[in-house]
Amino acid sequence: MSGYLAESVLDEAHGAKRLLLESGLGATPQGLVENPSFFHGFAARPDVVSSALLAVADVAASRYFDAAFRLSDVMDPVMTAGGDRLRCESFSACNGVQARPDLLGSGLDGGEIGFGTTNVDINSPLRSALANVHRSELLHLDVGRDQLVVSTPVESHMERKVELPDRWIRGFAETPAIAAGMTHLATLSGSAISQFLGSLPAAQPGRTVFLLPSARGLREVATPKASTVTLAGTGRLAAAKRVARFATRLDVFRHDNGASGWVFRLPGADFTLLLSPAAGRGFSGEGGILAALAAPGVKEAGTTVLDFLGWQAVISTETLRARTGLEAERVSQGLAWLGASGKVGFDLLENAYFHRELPLDQDRVVKDHPRLRAARDIVARGGVSRVEDRWDVLAGNGTRVRRVTFTDESYQCTCAWWYDFRGSRGPCKHALAVQLVRLETAPGHGRENA
Repeated sequence: MSGYLAESVLDEAHGAKRLLLESGLGATPQGLVENPSFFHGFAARPDVVSSALLAVADVAASRYFDAAFRLSDVMDPVMTAGGDRLRCESFSACNGVQARPDLLGSGLDGGEIGFGTTNVDINSPLRSALANVHRSELLHLDVGRDQLVVSTPVESHMERKVELPDRWIRGFAETPAIAAGMTHLATLSGSAISQFLGSLPAAQPGRTVFLLPSARGLREVATPKASTVTLAGTGRLAAAKRVARFATRLDVFRHDNGASGWVFRLPGADFTLLLSPAAGRGFSGEGGILAALAAPGVKEAGTTVLDFLGWQAVISTETLRARTGLEAERVSQGLAWLGASGKVGFDLLENAYFHRELPLDQDRVVKDHPRLRAARDIVARGGVSRVEDRWDVLAGNGTRVRRVTFTDESYQCTCAWWYDFRGSRGPCKHALAVQLVRLETAPGHGRENA
């Protein structure tokens, strides 16, 4: 992508290797910055750092939904400096896998870690060079160059946007809420990690396995239960092979919708893989935050929460409730809005959010969620009406009617989306339109978000 001063390089001088990761446009506590500098120092484990960066690049280049595991053009990962660690994030080309190596302060020597978010260039020649980094070598790591050029006031967020695919933007929006809804299932240590990875069946795009914790790690069972984790597409753990040989611990997390989280503890680093519920199912279409985004006042809640994030590497919802004075539901809605704005991620090991600040056009919060945009259009056209115990919603050109009924905990609609997914991928646009009307007419709510 454009905006780098040069290509990232790994070179050698005076008996040491120097890895320079070029940065693009970044958001920092000082505002938008051209090519920000986040760290200058040494990697305690050069082999771990290089393997983790290769793994995140592997994911960005892969499509996992077919047997060929086709490679695509590599998108540059997003790096966030949180003062005590460097987080580097990417999504697979099919958008069903998110990878994030966290380079912890304990694995970085001789320099302070800054604050901010930017893209970093990991090009093809650099990947080839990283594959030949060894543990015994001295590796100096530079994230960005020394000079900082602050963008002028006229270069607004609208005019200077991060060059990320739309699916990445929607993936960044969905994954914090999915990760926050996961529960810890199992921990594997030592040789059990490699034994488990080696026992997985050969990569089959349509193959889903259910894994149950056992005394020896994880074993496959025939049917899913509350105590199993779903692994849809066993080959989607392939990126972990780069780092698994260093892993001292593997923590496994599950979500009721079938998504899973796999966190490898490495010397001076963590490596997280989030897998969507199915190999052919990208995070961008999950829709898990749509109900929260439809709530009245959600932007105001998000703005209030944002004031207390402060580039913190980890911050819990309990802390946010205490600092903001907002109720738990409003904090959750605010975090959903911030997630859709690219401003927060979620750390499974810490069970907490972290501040990330993609310099994006804020209108993308709605623009990149077509179901919510369509629901607002339906409401604006007056396409929602109450008929006894149901709601009639005008769809398409305004001649077709979809019927929506609600119970205490669920809903039904007569549209194809509901029949296909039964609410497992968020509400359909017709149910969202009804929700908007119900929320806007509820006592104490206005129409400020219509």
